Amino acid sequence: MGYWGNHLATIITGAFAVVLTGLWAPMINYAPTLNFIFIMAVSITWFMVLTCWLAQKSTDYTSNHSHHPVYQKKA
Repeated sequence: MGYWGNHLATIITGAFAVVLTGLWAPMINYAPTLNFIFIMAVSITWFMVLTCWLAQKSTDYTSNHSHHPVYQKKA
């Protein structure tokens, strides 16, 4: 699948989580309700990153599609 392998969902979700985490810092003292929304959104997106990464690792393990080339001897 290219340079990133099959981890495109993990990378995009991780980028979104990083953006949300970065936006949370300047918004802490803006409004208490907004702070609660950021607490929920940031924790959920980081959980989604972990879930995507574990699901892809599980798929790679069970289907033997690791991203390292496998060399077989030809008889």
